Amino acid sequence: MLMNIKIEYKLLLCIVFNFLFINAQEQKQNILFIGVDDMRPLTNSYGNEQMITPNIDKLASEGIQFNQAYVNIAVCGASRASILTGIRGSFTRFDSYTSRADKDVPKATTLAQIFKKNGYTTASIGKISHFADDSKGDWDDFYNFRNGSDYKNPVSLARQKKTKKIRPDGKNAGPPFEYSNVLDDEYNDGKLTNVAIKQLKKYKDNKKPFFLAVGYILPHLPFIQPKKYGDLYDYNDLVFTKQRTQPVDAPNRSIAHDWTELRNWYIDIPKSGPVSTKMEEDLIKSYYATISYLDTLIGELIKSLDELGLRDNTTIVFWSDHGFFLGEHGMWCKHHTYNEAIHVPLIVSSPKMQKGFQTDTMVEYVDLYPTICEIVGIKPPNYIHGKSFVPVLKNPELEHKSEIYSRYQTMEVVQDKKYSYHEVLQHKTGKVLYNMLFDMENDNKQYFNISNKPEYQKIVDSYSKKLKKMRDFSNKPIIIK
Repeated sequence: MLMNIKIEYKLLLCIVFNFLFINAQEQKQNILFIGVDDMRPLTNSYGNEQMITPNIDKLASEGIQFNQAYVNIAVCGASRASILTGIRGSFTRFDSYTSRADKDVPKATTLAQIFKKNGYTTASIGKISHFADDSKGDWDDFYNFRNGSDYKNPVSLARQKKTKKIRPDGKNAGPPFEYSNVLDDEYNDGKLTNVAIKQLKKYKDNKKPFFLAVGYILPHLPFIQPKKYGDLYDYNDLVFTKQRTQPVDAPNRSIAHDWTELRNWYIDIPKSGPVSTKMEEDLIKSYYATISYLDTLIGELIKSLDELGLRDNTTIVFWSDHGFFLGEHGMWCKHHTYNEAIHVPLIVSSPKMQKGFQTDTMVEYVDLYPTICEIVGIKPPNYIHGKSFVPVLKNPELEHKSEIYSRYQTMEVVQDKKYSYHEVLQHKTGKVLYNMLFDMENDNKQYFNISNKPEYQKIVDSYSKKLKKMRDFSNKPIIIK
């Protein structure tokens, strides 16, 4: 009798163990996909000691920080469409801020779609696609925070109401920055953080895994934040660029545009020429302060994930759609192929992957799609252009890519750790109008164009061939069966 009880007990233990093991094996990993707008790698963890970003720094210490991550298109609509489809831009696809995934590649399976098809519940909160209705039906839950007023300060609101300057979207122009004495959740990004936390609470006891995309509007213009974040930064501690003109020996057309967003959408900005020193100081300070405000909100979101007990089974991906010039090369904008526009932060914190590492291997944002799919065991579509960097998450010493390719309209760049080679093309003919070459080992700020120096002609020819090869590849139609 005692022997039978022992046998039955062992069998019960075996059944329980197998049940738990199988459940653990079958438990799918969640994804928290945190996007921000117009943010370059300006955090303390990225080496910018003046920045106050404890929460993003902590996230970097809990995962892998990519120091050489690049967007494939330096403009909101195109970049986000490319990220969500894993497809590169071309002359006819993802070429401007008006680009949409559902129009340019209507048959493509977006990240939201592929996760939904594989048993995930999906939610988009804030700005994920550039246009709120782009691929809106791909999400189980959808919350848009882009219709309210940007401003809270009465002075800002009064100036916006009185100005005769009308933005392209039909709204009155307002100041390019604001420090208002309000609580964190009175601005749209604070509100969407609260909604995202409520969404996480819904997922706590949900049997289905989730793909939650949280898209912050900041640090996009206007650079707005509660006053306490502006108080963190002193004008005397700000870091200014040393070169406020186009690169030395660069063609006159190397600037390519006149940062029209800042000039046309905001007051106190001259119609042409540089901004005043005081405005330059205010823009840089408010950009820094906006990132610190954003850092606090992201910290609250991740804290909630921890408190709900969801962190151990959730991969966090932190990304920005492109960078932003803070006076470098005389520009206050994005929309270019210089590093300030295409070099972006990327942090991935994933269970069972390495933690507390930084890697200098090069990655492109088209790589996000297949990487996230591989993390959760989903097979990505065969037409996408990206390459999974999961091996780097397991071993940060591995190399992922030796070069990256990025573009903006007719400007294109191929870049590795030695050189950054740029071409500007005539749109109709594809003729190269001018080129630039920068020595990234000795001139990573891209101050000196060396493309016309005789000793670099072989290098120019070599990189021009690389660029053409990638251009031809990107311009091929996407075949979706």
